[in-house]
Amino acid sequence: MSAPESKKILVVDDDPDIQKFCRTILEKEGYAVVPALSAAEGQRLAQSERPDLVVLDIMMEASDSGFHLAGWLSEQSPGLPVLMLSSIADAAGQVFDTSTLPVAELIPKPIEPKELIAKIEKLLARRAPSN
Repeated sequence: MSAPESKKILVVDDDPDIQKFCRTILEKEGYAVVPALSAAEGQRLAQSERPDLVVLDIMMEASDSGFHLAGWLSEQSPGLPVLMLSSIADAAGQVFDTSTLPVAELIPKPIEPKELIAKIEKLLARRAPSN
């Protein structure tokens, strides 16, 4: 992994346990973690912190808050990878076609720590400038 300590990850999820899980895993790997407990807070922090990647829940203050934030992020920060973590697909018995969503990937909760790190590394590598 190349210099993860310079990479900032915004984690937007209203579940404190998910926040703690992500923070513990990501900081152990050397990433800087910026937590947000709502889509509104995530939007403010995305503007001020300028993260390299966003980990985003779907259902927060409203059932589609994550989708709205993902849309806003794709307009404001084209190319910013958004990794959507959600249990909504399992709960609703649905499979989402991510090609119609402004996210790089949608993965179900719970996620294994190694899988989370692998997905993040893959998305950050895709975004890295090729010099």
